[in-house]
Amino acid sequence: MSVISHELPRSLPQPTILFFTLVSLVSAFPMKLTGLLILPALASATLTGVNLGGWYLIEEWMFSNGQFDRVAEMSDLPQGVIMPPLLPDGLGENWYGEGDLVNKISAKYDDDFAVKVIEAHRDSYITDEDIKKMKESNITAVRMPLGWWAFVEESLSDTPVVITDPAHSDMKFVTITHDALASQIKRFADEGIDVLLDIHAMPGGSSQGSYSGIFPSTPMFWDSGDLLNQGLDIVTALCDFYLGLDSSLQSHVTGVTLINEPAHNMNSEGALTEKLTAWLSQAIDIYRQKVVLAAENVPVPMLYVNLIETALQPQQIVDFFHDTFSASELEEWAILDIHHYFAWDGGHNGCYDGSCAYTCADSATSEGLDSITSLIGDGAVSSHQFFFDNGTIPLVSCSEYSLATYDLSASSCRGSTILTAMHDEQAKGFENQGLYGAYFWTWKMPYGGTHEEAWSLKNFLGIEES
Repeated sequence: MSVISHELPRSLPQPTILFFTLVSLVSAFPMKLTGLLILPALASATLTGVNLGGWYLIEEWMFSNGQFDRVAEMSDLPQGVIMPPLLPDGLGENWYGEGDLVNKISAKYDDDFAVKVIEAHRDSYITDEDIKKMKESNITAVRMPLGWWAFVEESLSDTPVVITDPAHSDMKFVTITHDALASQIKRFADEGIDVLLDIHAMPGGSSQGSYSGIFPSTPMFWDSGDLLNQGLDIVTALCDFYLGLDSSLQSHVTGVTLINEPAHNMNSEGALTEKLTAWLSQAIDIYRQKVVLAAENVPVPMLYVNLIETALQPQQIVDFFHDTFSASELEEWAILDIHHYFAWDGGHNGCYDGSCAYTCADSATSEGLDSITSLIGDGAVSSHQFFFDNGTIPLVSCSEYSLATYDLSASSCRGSTILTAMHDEQAKGFENQGLYGAYFWTWKMPYGGTHEEAWSLKNFLGIEES
């Protein structure tokens, strides 16, 4: 792997900050979302848009084809089963994450066929009809998770190729060409939909989880100076890619994330805190120098600084923000982005077996539903409140949330009653907190089996094809 090193500075126009509203969603889908009609105050709800998970970064649980129920990864059980359209019946063996998938395809067939499989998936997963339905649903922005393999030197070619992770020889990826990425941004821009570019994985693996690309192997990013430097080169390449876009496309890049959930489940003893914050400070300064300052007072895409409380304590996050950004930067372009999932919120989760904060069956009575709704509302309204109350951080967002009440989908609450309450109460809680924006995870999950009901916005809206 070789990383890009080139500079294309230019002035940047201000991306329009747009939100889709719950009231407009009701207008589009009154049969499905009638519960929202009782919330007229949410006409300006900051539910910005939706993630495009499973498209340019593949997670195995989203392709489990009904055979597994655990959300996200299990280190002793590969849950990836199929990869349509070229492998609709699978490989004959399951796979863990994208690196493992590409490696196994290459080993069984060859690199050329691996490219064909992944490119066929990329070309067919998010269709023109999907984008049309997003627009009809008044979605104004999408978050596009991308692997580091979108920002290497090979990405400058017009032909995708197989490359190997620099720390794991058995993890391979198909590069995302810049031409293809720009073309996808244009598809959304043509419909008036903005794009948030999100680097979801770094070389060597920067988090525990299938989205790291190298799961179930050990993440090595934070333990290698070479990998850390490659990560900075990838951030530079992301900036250069943005700066090289036509101005008509730049105006539809609403934001960027330089790294997703850094050191998730890797820093329980705090040993990585200094490395994490030092590297992230350097990455942010690259964005500051190449994009913000080079723009010469022309507004720029918002920087969504994603941090997670499985790696840093809340007060550490607040301190980092105030150490890293000036007051004007915090007001103008630096957003603290914190994901929130009820599926892992032990104080507010729900399931059928009685081991959670509430039991799904309690929703059968009005009293039980009121109690559940109140609990969900409490969790939603407090999800990010610490950062407002203790850090005076003006811009806070949630770029991932879902309707799932538990991390085992077979036991997670199902049916419109609780799922609508999850949707409505999260919208209300995010609005009451004053979040800058929120992105649902994810748009679609047609191969996710039991996961689909609570994790697919398209399914929730009742517009998923049968």
